[in-house]
Order: sequence, then structure tokens, then C-alpha cells
Amino acid sequence: MIDLDFQALDAAATQKLLSDIASDIAPVTLPGGKTTVQAASLPFYDEFKFYALSDTTLPQPNTRYMLYKPGDLSLMNWTNEPIYSVNERAPIKLDRKTCVPYAKFFFHYVRGQLGRFIIVEKPEEVVWLANANDKEKAEVASRLMPVTYKGIGRDNLYTLTASVVFKNALFKTDIKIAPYEMDVFDAELGQPEHFTIGQMKLTNEDLLLEDLNVPVDPPPGEFG
Repeated sequence: MIDLDFQALDAAATQKLLSDIASDIAPVTLPGGKTTVQAASLPFYDEFKFYALSDTTLPQPNTRYMLYKPGDLSLMNWTNEPIYSVNERAPIKLDRKTCVPYAKFFFHYVRGQLGRFIIVEKPEEVVWLANANDKEKAEVASRLMPVTYKGIGRDNLYTLTASVVFKNALFKTDIKIAPYEMDVFDAELGQPEHFTIGQMKLTNEDLLLEDLNVPVDPPPGEFG
């Protein structure tokens, strides 16, 4: 689960920010005096911060997100493109301490049309439907694990292991992260695969449980 320390901007700072970014986010408009802004620092970027922009004239969900430093904005759109783009410009700082928070951030704010990978480390992080029973909850709980840093593999990629929910199934999977732009030989394809800095890949997926009574999120819309 992602846990960001968002801090609310005061009215003056909010108004200045909205004025500064107005042309960059067009045609999206955020009403002055009716938009709340929160900001969080990310350990893998020195200058970019992560912002939550909530239009209170709309019913919830009403929050857009962006990676931003003065003069450089990437509005999140639930694809990996804004993150990968900032990774190259920032550039991202990847090491043993930042790989895990980066992976949690990435999988929380990247949501594919075919479903999203939800990192779950603790039983209370699993969202259940009303008809879920204690037996399956216990089976899932017994298989959860914290996101674990395994080091740099033979492929020169950072490697993490995590338990994830995808649609209505629980998996254990390795998460590969490129520490820099590089080519990695893919044995299945029989050819090199190009990675940009911070690019992710899931490998060694192990299906643990399926047909779980958990909600399956629809494809993401404007607000997630």
C-alpha cells in the first residue's frame, strides 16, 4: 500500500500554483477558491513533488494528480508514460532504499485497461466483497508478504518480490526495475529488450489463489 505524507498548501500558495500551471494543464481547468492542493515529497526525486489537485465543485472522486517542479509538469493519466518521462528528466534516484517506495508508487498510480496490480502486504490492505468468508480471508492473509528487496540480479536489474492482487487472484511476483537505460537479454524472446531508467517488469509470477471475492476495478477514468 502506498503511504504518502501529503501536506495541504495554504490559499496563497494554492492560487500561485494554479496560476503557474494553468496553461500546462489546459484544457483542464481548476476553479480558483474551489480547488484544494496537497503536496508530497518522493524519496526517488530530488526536485519533483507529487501533487493532489481536488476540484471541490465536483462530487468525489474529484482529484487529479501531477508530478511537478516549477517549469516542468507531468499530469498523471493512469499510464506509465508520465512517470517514465519524469524518470528521464529528473532523473530518478534508484537504490536499495528507494526501490520499494518507487514500486509502491508506480503500481498505485498506473492502472491498465485490463486491470491493475495491487500490492498487498497486510490483511487489512485487501478489499473484500460482502460475501467473502473467513476461510478465504485467512488463506489470503497467510500468503501475504512485505515487498522485499532481493538485490541486483544477473540481468543487472533491481529485483523485488511482492504479493499482488490482479483482478480476483493473488500472485507472488518478482518486480524488475532498470537502474539506468539499458538492454537486457530476454531468454523467452531470444533477443535483447530495451529498458529506460526506472522501467518496470513483472516476472516469475506464481498464482497463489484465484476466484477471490474481491472487487475488480473497472478501467480507469479521468479520476482513477
